This record gives sequence, structure tokens and C-alpha cells, in this order.
Amino acid sequence: MNVVKSLVFVAIFFMGTLFASEQKVVYDVTTGDAAQLEKALVGSIESITQYYEKNHIKYKIAIVISGKAYKYFVQDLDNSPFKGKLKVQRAQKKLAPLLTKLHSKYDVSFKMCSAGMKARKIDKKVLYNFVDADKTKSVYLIEYQNAGYAYLPVH
Repeated sequence: MNVVKSLVFVAIFFMGTLFASEQKVVYDVTTGDAAQLEKALVGSIESITQYYEKNHIKYKIAIVISGKAYKYFVQDLDNSPFKGKLKVQRAQKKLAPLLTKLHSKYDVSFKMCSAGMKARKIDKKVLYNFVDADKTKSVYLIEYQNAGYAYLPVH
């Protein structure tokens, strides 16, 4: 009888662990298209979080920024290579509150490729305060994927 009780306990423990598991995703963002960025990130993340919250599932979301996407994560455009770019300024007005919401409401982590920043002469000081830029894109993606994050490209 003790063996049966032990097996039941182990089965319940592992089932609880399985259902309590955390869902994790890392978005690899390289697009220079503001509309695509808004749809792929904001729309997708809000949908994902609503699903997980409704079903009481823990989740983590990270965004790794590189390619043509740098300009959308710069807060101080006047002190960046994007100074005077009207298209970027218009996109920033729309995207800034949405990106801030992703960070503050859904605890999304934002990571920017430091190598690409250096090549584009983007100083860390001009980024939104919630964007980290200490590593290269490859290092971020390797670390996230080795930590069990699903990979979703936004190219």
C-alpha cells in the first residue's frame, strides 16, 4: 500500500510541475517596417499574454533587437543617427507608448545588439531606459534559446 501511495504522490508531483511550467519566447526583431513591428510585437504579445493569464500560465517574453529595427528603440532621436528622419519620428510617436506598455504591463525584456549599435554609432544613453545593450545579438539569442525560450523571428 505504501508503494501505491508513493507512486500516486510522484505522479501528482510531476503532473503539477508539468502544468505549472513557464512558457518562454524570444522575438528576434530585425524589421525596419514599423507596421510589421507593431503587428508582430504589440498585437502578438498582447494576444499571448491574454491567453496565458486567462489560463493561469506563467510566461516570459524577451525581444532581441538588431538589423533595421534599432531606430524604433531609440528615445532621444536628436542625439542619434536618426536625427531629422521624419518617418522615424512619426513611427516613434506611435510605437513609444506601445513599447513602454509591453515593458511595464507585461514585463517584456528588451535587448539590443551592442555590435550593431557600435557600427551605427548609437550611444546607450539615447535608448529607452528599459532597453539593455550589453551583449551581441548572437550571445543574447544563444542564452535565451539555451534557457528554453522558443524562437520567433520578426524580419
